[in-house]
Amino acid sequence: MRMDRNENPDGCGKYAVVNLRKLTPVPGHAGTFRRWAPEVQAALDTLEAIGALEWGAVGQPDEFFLVKLKDKHAQAALGAYAWSVSADDPEFAREIAALASRSGPAHPLCKAPD
Repeated sequence: MRMDRNENPDGCGKYAVVNLRKLTPVPGHAGTFRRWAPEVQAALDTLEAIGALEWGAVGQPDEFFLVKLKDKHAQAALGAYAWSVSADDPEFAREIAALASRSGPAHPLCKAPD
């Protein structure tokens, strides 16, 4: 299996990330988590209505944990993932290993996670 971003001419993958913390300074923000200006809420509602938005909430079927390549621990995490998947899908494992090779301390913007 190949990663979507390695198959698509634009380099886009299966997912996009919305930094929810960056939505809070939008004018009209109500001040509590998941309450945004009406136009932001409408955009999120549209994505949710068509099934394109996964909140990744704790205990939910789509729960996730995002690791950016610049995270100083990403190389170890991705290396372990590549090793784990290698028996099932060597091609995918090679693609993950390639990500690992340029992540964490090898990434030009390496930093502690936030």
